[in-house]
Amino acid sequence: MNSCCTLPVETIATDKHRQNEECCLITEKTEALPRAACPVSGTLSRKVQRRTLEHLLKPERVGSIANVQYYYCTDPNCNVVYFSNQEVPNVTIDDVSIKVLPKDKGEDVNVCYCFDWTRGHIKDEVARTGKSTASMQIAQEVKAGNCSCDIKNPKGECCLGDVNSFVKEVLRTLIR
Repeated sequence: MNSCCTLPVETIATDKHRQNEECCLITEKTEALPRAACPVSGTLSRKVQRRTLEHLLKPERVGSIANVQYYYCTDPNCNVVYFSNQEVPNVTIDDVSIKVLPKDKGEDVNVCYCFDWTRGHIKDEVARTGKSTASMQIAQEVKAGNCSCDIKNPKGECCLGDVNSFVKEVLRTLIR
């Protein structure tokens, strides 16, 4: 289990378990710039580990992963998911085997890829109960060492920031 995952569940649930703003599951350390601009949208993007791509690309695309640093583009209007600042082809939404949260607005898209919390699941729970238990349930699983964010989440790191932001967004729409 990673050291930051031994913190109290409440700390994990609020996404305050990161070490130096970095997910504890990021083990590949490269000399590459920590951020690069997407060549299509210009969005400043964070680097992602090679193993994230290896697990999320369609099988026929895995062999095309170059030995370069890749970055994850979060721009919802850009079809690029991964890119490099080297001369290699971009990886688009058509190349990945999952639905990518910022790129697909569907209710069936995962906000948490490890424990299958979709937009629809979170919205349904909030509509029924007025709150969401997603963060606490995910935090309990993280603390138990059951997450695989580095290979299941397209951004290659913990989802709790996304989960908490989405829950707040859903709660705001209920108040209106």
